[in-house]
Amino acid sequence: MSKVGRIFTMCICSLFVLGSAVVPSLAGLKDKLQSDEFEGSSLSKFWSIDNPKVGKFEVNGGKLKVVGGFNGNVWGNSDALIFYQEVSQQSFDISTNFLNDYSGASTVAGILVKSETTQDSKKRDGEWVTLKLWGRGADQGDNAVLQYQRRENDAADLGYVGTFKFADGKNYQPKAGKISIAMRLKREGNTYETWFKPEGKGDWLPVGKVTNALKDPIKVGIYAGIADTKGKLTVNFENFLEASAPVTAVDPRNRLTTTWGHLKSE
Repeated sequence: MSKVGRIFTMCICSLFVLGSAVVPSLAGLKDKLQSDEFEGSSLSKFWSIDNPKVGKFEVNGGKLKVVGGFNGNVWGNSDALIFYQEVSQQSFDISTNFLNDYSGASTVAGILVKSETTQDSKKRDGEWVTLKLWGRGADQGDNAVLQYQRRENDAADLGYVGTFKFADGKNYQPKAGKISIAMRLKREGNTYETWFKPEGKGDWLPVGKVTNALKDPIKVGIYAGIADTKGKLTVNFENFLEASAPVTAVDPRNRLTTTWGHLKSE
């Protein structure tokens, strides 16, 4: 029996009281972020998707595999393939581990917190904070950099980061190809703080701390895309974790199938 199967069985057993069972419900899940280790072969129903035609995805082997689609940037607009949960949660601490494999183009992947009802610095509807791995093509060094941004803005005087520097002054710039990384973002009201782990290991390294008044509800999730009309990108997300939310087994009837994801992507 799989890990999820064991957990689900234990949950069902514990819900039998005086000969009657309480059936788990998805009601209220939208009010609090849910953790996911992407077990099984389908995407949990508490996820929603923006831009489903920009790329393809599948859940398999404990990973959410995303093949990035073209014109899928997160900069002036949020056009990448985005998996999100919409909540009104003033405090959370999320993290994700993923393997980013790219070549031949500008690519993006990371964590996104977006408010559709907040105006950005250019008075456009829709503002966000994002911790992003930006894979750059040969014309920009054929390497990746870590960035912490709001919409079309990474002003250092506001606490954002255009290129992350280590304590010794060297830039984080892994070569194009397979890049393992872990990212973390914490919200406390209007304060957003981020960290990362190069290679996905070791201690969390602080990236930036900013103030951004994003109106609820907000979309919180992960994304991947090719900010170009060429190149390749495959991102394997291992998890999406919220510090206070345990990974919960979900009835298979309340899960979206990978077939739906592929059909919407074609």
